[in-house]
Amino acid sequence: MFTWTLLRNSQYIPEKLPMHRRQFVRDAGMTALASLAGIRAVAAGGSMPNPLPRWKGFNLLDFFMPDPAKRYQFTTVEHLQWMRDWGFDFIRLPMAYPYYLDIDRTTPIAPEDALRFDNRRMDEIQQLAETAIRMGMHVSLNLHRAPGYCINAGFHEPYNLWKDAAAREAFYLHWRNWAKRFRAFSPQQVSFDLLNEPSMREDMNN
Repeated sequence: MFTWTLLRNSQYIPEKLPMHRRQFVRDAGMTALASLAGIRAVAAGGSMPNPLPRWKGFNLLDFFMPDPAKRYQFTTVEHLQWMRDWGFDFIRLPMAYPYYLDIDRTTPIAPEDALRFDNRRMDEIQQLAETAIRMGMHVSLNLHRAPGYCINAGFHEPYNLWKDAAAREAFYLHWRNWAKRFRAFSPQQVSFDLLNEPSMREDMNN
């Protein structure tokens, strides 16, 4: 960020941002002072506002597709060991909720289908997550496609999460089930990313 600022104030684009030495020195000095103040606050035992954990890791797409038959990633224990041994400590598991439903996939999903949980599929997800946790990695469980909402097209949603009470009740039940499955783990081990890129859309299937 700071390096880019220096470039944007240099001779590379003089016609748009002419070089003003005093302004440049002032801005650079203020940036340095702000950074130094933050470092001193931490060193003195204080904390930066809303500090985020410095996790490093991967987005694993094992359960990203609505249809398990179209799954295109299979993360193994060996993969997780490589990640850990290379110093990574975080994985995100984006899930498409139909992946772990027991439904007829030859027809569009109906509202009542959204509650037909397939425990075998949910066990798959839980097993991968718990394996990573046991290796010392933090797992972020994410509903990338939730009942009634997804940022991606290509799948027929039976209702609208923002407008239909049935969709919200299904959403609550999905997360209630995941919370029960991971209740033995601490927030340092697992977190819940409730919904991927939430936004208002009038037609979920447009």
